[in-house]
Amino acid sequence: MDHSPTPELFAGDMLLHTDRFPTNVLIAQDRAVLVDWAWTSYGAGWIDPALWAVWLIREGHTPRKAERWASQVPAWATATKEGLDAFTAATVSVREEITADDPEPWMTGMLTAAKAWNEYRRMV
Repeated sequence: MDHSPTPELFAGDMLLHTDRFPTNVLIAQDRAVLVDWAWTSYGAGWIDPALWAVWLIREGHTPRKAERWASQVPAWATATKEGLDAFTAATVSVREEITADDPEPWMTGMLTAAKAWNEYRRMV
């Protein structure tokens, strides 16, 4: 199956943060606040939870558990199998490109996580 992403799979009118680095989330007593909105974009609402899923997998969660977490975000219900499959394939591609120039351990960990999720998506 071809997992080449097309813009239609990621299209939407939701404001996306897209820079889900852990230090961009400040946690207070009863809420979390996203900071550093330098990479904002518009797109499908399920993309931000998908970006968090990669981090969760990197930190030791299984892809299945990461998707279960993401499903708590209402916009996740709008994600299609085709869209998620394309997202994971595109994430692997981007992470391969980044780690080719910047093979820092945290970046290679993100690539490993993206590959694990992409492999999982091929099985579901």
